[in-house]
Amino acid sequence: MSNFKLEIKKVLTAFGKDVVEQAKKNIQTSKISSKGHLYNGMKYKSSVKGASVQVAITIADYWEFMDYGVEGVGGQKADGTNWVKKKVTNNKFKYREHMPPPSVFSRITSDRGGQFAIAKSVFHTGLKTTSFFTDPFDTEVDELEAKLIQASLDAIEKGLTQTVINNNNITIN
Repeated sequence: MSNFKLEIKKVLTAFGKDVVEQAKKNIQTSKISSKGHLYNGMKYKSSVKGASVQVAITIADYWEFMDYGVEGVGGQKADGTNWVKKKVTNNKFKYREHMPPPSVFSRITSDRGGQFAIAKSVFHTGLKTTSFFTDPFDTEVDELEAKLIQASLDAIEKGLTQTVINNNNITIN
């Protein structure tokens, strides 16, 4: 692997590591469970494939709902009091007519009645915006360009210093 690819891979590995570590820290400090698939399934991997160097971050398929939040429909409870909607700072996701299928909450409880109660509560109150992933991702992306430029310069410098002098010929690798 060339010095250039190695240096870029180091930067992308650090990027993935920092994003995942900070996102996991955000999960722990928020009211999101740090025992579930969202926390434990979050991983990163950098790789070199041909001419490209890449980093992949894997995360549970429902991460966007937990990150961006989901606006609930509100309304009245059976006892006449109003549902209190959770604070959602974007308009990406919102419930309109149908509540989420209770089965999606089977990771929380195996009790079908409990699943229905959770689904109904989420439908009416929504899910609060946490930005557990987007905040660290955006922060790291802001710093990524400078780090990639520096890594490229370091690779070029290493390449220029690796010279071979043979029979009065200088070869730059």
